[in-house]
Amino acid sequence: MCGRFNVTSDPLAETFMEWVSEPYPGDDNFNTSPTAQAWIIRPDSDGTYEAANARWWLVPHWSSGPSNRYAMFNAKSETLTSSNAFKGPFERRRCVLPVSGFYEWTSRNGRKFPHYIRPEDSSAMLLASLWDRWHSKTSEEMVESFTIVTTAASPQLEFVHRRQPVMLSKPGAIEWMAQDQDGAVLADLMSPRLTLDLSVVPVSTFVSNSRNNGPRCIEPVGDRIELVCDRS
Repeated sequence: MCGRFNVTSDPLAETFMEWVSEPYPGDDNFNTSPTAQAWIIRPDSDGTYEAANARWWLVPHWSSGPSNRYAMFNAKSETLTSSNAFKGPFERRRCVLPVSGFYEWTSRNGRKFPHYIRPEDSSAMLLASLWDRWHSKTSEEMVESFTIVTTAASPQLEFVHRRQPVMLSKPGAIEWMAQDQDGAVLADLMSPRLTLDLSVVPVSTFVSNSRNNGPRCIEPVGDRIELVCDRS
């Protein structure tokens, strides 16, 4: 799964310039949690891409409005085509979430230990996501929101958690956001694998409190583990 992530202008500035020809428009947030606002990249009507500020917790366009009743911050790849909430966005509103890295917790002896997972080369990571737009029927209120697509963990990451966000290479991100994309291509992009070399760094439980923020969230408390992606 993916329950927290880190977004900082370094390395996201380069990513946003590359995709939307604009500086990264957000603030640094070392401990982004569900329902927070974040910047996604999605296809524009002219065939290019645009940045959009959206709520991390999908609000389906047909729903009565924002609610935390159901966990909508992650979407399981295995049920995208059967879910009332995710089927439409999966067919027509695929996007990517650029992050500096994400956190995952490992359970051991009744306790949870956080790890920070980031690209080995400190570049940005592109996570497969879906977005939607909700309009109020009684006012001018409008909410754009997104969810992160998850899949079973690749064998290299299983020691941390049984699930992982779908990580995309740049070519994979282009394929993911292409309109009318073939279903077999999308299924392959969501398969359990690593598309880039990763560093897995044990960090302190400081990050476990969603109110905590700042560089302390990513300070190592143990040895870094390097994971090499499958280049075959």
